[in-house]
Amino acid sequence: MLRSVARKVLSAIDGWYYRRHRLQTLGPVLYLGRSLYHGPEIHFEDGTSLRDNEPIGRLHFNNASIAALGEGSLHRTGLRFAKLMRLSLYRLAQCAQSNPDFRDVSVFEGVTWIPEHGKVVGFVSEPVPRSVRRFWLSAHFRILLWAFAPAAQTRAKGGAEPRVYRMTRAALTRNRDKLADSG
Repeated sequence: MLRSVARKVLSAIDGWYYRRHRLQTLGPVLYLGRSLYHGPEIHFEDGTSLRDNEPIGRLHFNNASIAALGEGSLHRTGLRFAKLMRLSLYRLAQCAQSNPDFRDVSVFEGVTWIPEHGKVVGFVSEPVPRSVRRFWLSAHFRILLWAFAPAAQTRAKGGAEPRVYRMTRAALTRNRDKLADSG
């Protein structure tokens, strides 16, 4: 009962956030927004650089869609999530190529609690640096996990260490065929 109420409240907040930041839906589990990067210059292995005040594509998870994966084993829900994520990333590749709002974006970035993975499709990740922001993100992610995680094992783990995931346009383009297999 309490999880159901929490889902409704968090879904309403997600809806407001979606409208407020003018996010676009990218398949079943991702939203995309655009903002400016603020931070130190970052150099990627493929030669891409991201500098302060450059445009960046912001990736956000569709929590309600992830919750709709349903109950089941951690392995089974993980496989369903991976398939939906690949489809969403394929749609990101299409959007990056065809949407004029994202043609000048060289890096796409998201923050999540998911442990490091995604190298096979071009993601690089690192822990969010220790800060007040990390503390609040951890608390937020714990609440999201408790409310939305479809697998009881995921909720029980309670791990909510925030990680930044980045993918360059070059990596997205290079891995588009891998992603198309799920599209």
